[in-house]
Amino acid sequence: MRRHKTCITPSSLIIYAGNGMGLFTHAAELEKNNRAFALIQIVESRGSTPRHNASMLVDEDGNSTGTIGGGMMERLVLEQAKEALALGESRIFSGRMARQGEGAVGSDCGGAMKVHIAVQPRRPQLVLLGAGHVNRAIAVVGAPLGFEITLVDTWPENLDHPDLPDASRKLLAESFTAGIRQLTLDHHSYVVIATNHQDREALEHAIGNPVRYLGLLASRRKIQTFRAELEKNGVDAAAIAALRSPIGLDIGAETPEEIAISVLAEILQVKNGASATSLQPATLAVVSK
Repeated sequence: MRRHKTCITPSSLIIYAGNGMGLFTHAAELEKNNRAFALIQIVESRGSTPRHNASMLVDEDGNSTGTIGGGMMERLVLEQAKEALALGESRIFSGRMARQGEGAVGSDCGGAMKVHIAVQPRRPQLVLLGAGHVNRAIAVVGAPLGFEITLVDTWPENLDHPDLPDASRKLLAESFTAGIRQLTLDHHSYVVIATNHQDREALEHAIGNPVRYLGLLASRRKIQTFRAELEKNGVDAAAIAALRSPIGLDIGAETPEEIAISVLAEILQVKNGASATSLQPATLAVVSK
């Protein structure tokens, strides 16, 4: 049987288990904490390569766990993984351990390797400012939709309600200003304000953040007043225009549960880039004989 020489690099001799945790235990911990990562797996190897069946992980901060053999191949794969994480897209990468030619990585080992880079993105964050009837219903209906749910309120009774999902984060704050300051609101965030008499304060401190969706549960008259105040206070016109209020799709919703479905449908429309039009095809005219 023909034997292949294996190209050994110093890093391929190192077994790194992420502070005592195995690779997949580390992945589970990242997923639990809602941090993005990429799992790298060798899916094909030919000739002289340091590893033929190995995995490694790269988190959103660029930290890596495990090794697929080290050297130039691993460096290029890590660059590919970081790029894939930034784009949120999985990919296949192929490289040859050669100095020249297509796919050459600048090595003399002579082997070739193909890896699959599977990106696990962060879950989108659903932030509910106010934990009254409507936002509690949104938390319940939204729980199975893959959101990381955070409820913020100044009343402990609202956050202790038995209907709230166990997995949701509950933030009790002295004020909505203080609560919002404890949050990281970015393009992964979808924010709903339903606070009764504290909605002006919540809106003023939420509207300056680069969120994907900001909605305010309010009457048309009230939102007209708020928009005028925001404009007078110098809030960016694009941010005011992006504010959704009244919120939700028009399905004739009245109860908190119906409003929750309406609001979540609008949030999913934004998240998925959908049109929110009916899937029912145009009705064909029936011609009687």
